[in-house]
Amino acid sequence: MNFLKKIKKNKTVTDIRRYIVYIVSITSCFIVRMLPWKIVVKAGKVLGLFAFHIVRYARKRTMENLEKVFGKEKSAGELRLIAKNVYKNIGVTSLEFPKMPHMTDSEFFAVADYKKEQIDYLWELLKHKKGVIFASAHMGNWEMLAEFGARLGFNMSILFKPSTNPYLNKIWFSLRGNNKLIDISKDLSSVVRRLRANEVICLLFDENARKRGTMLDFFGAPASTYRGPAYFALKTGCPVVCLYFVRRKEDARHKFIIERTIWPERTGDLEKDMLDILRQMNESLEQVIRQYPDQWNWIYKRW
Repeated sequence: MNFLKKIKKNKTVTDIRRYIVYIVSITSCFIVRMLPWKIVVKAGKVLGLFAFHIVRYARKRTMENLEKVFGKEKSAGELRLIAKNVYKNIGVTSLEFPKMPHMTDSEFFAVADYKKEQIDYLWELLKHKKGVIFASAHMGNWEMLAEFGARLGFNMSILFKPSTNPYLNKIWFSLRGNNKLIDISKDLSSVVRRLRANEVICLLFDENARKRGTMLDFFGAPASTYRGPAYFALKTGCPVVCLYFVRRKEDARHKFIIERTIWPERTGDLEKDMLDILRQMNESLEQVIRQYPDQWNWIYKRW
């Protein structure tokens, strides 16, 4: 066993393993680019169901998370069905992601269900000259928001955490070519600069922040929550818009939701002001998850 662990940690073995993953990924991306959207969706569902039955430890965590939140409301059978659909959603999203950058505008917007009034509203927010934070989560197709914003002409930067696999980062960067990127592990100071330049910052706020976050209630249980969005909003005076793309069950399209806009209020107590914004963001996500429980990524160790 110790011998196997040494092999696994060997740098050369690690590099080879990472490169194999890269080759498989880039080949998959090439194939997906050639497929029609509806075929991509069907293939993603099959991939998701396969993962549900094969990856036991992740399935166990998914069921535990669902039980924690909905155990008193739903039966074991209902929770298992939600879990299956969670995996289907992740499988579809993983294939839609490399497909989207290679779609024409007409093809892309044909699968995005949104209203002109929503987009007009987002542009109106930028007239305050304070920038805007687009705060989303791993709901529905969370990758769609960045592509959506870029195609609409928003000057937008995406906050991201790089993969430990440098080869995969090459793919990720190429798929994000329509947006500017900010590596949260290296440079967060540029976030404030770009907001003050009246740009848009797009981020996902639903991950477990562990020791770097603040413990706040999420579905009635304490969860470590990143403080960054609230800090940036209070620092610049910009609004935080909680918005999501959720998957429509009746077809292969995605519904754009603006759940709420949070304007920062400074009372002189910075900690209190930050917590108020973060609580509202968690409440927003809870509302959407309750409406679409099978579209959030329950695989995460959120609590």
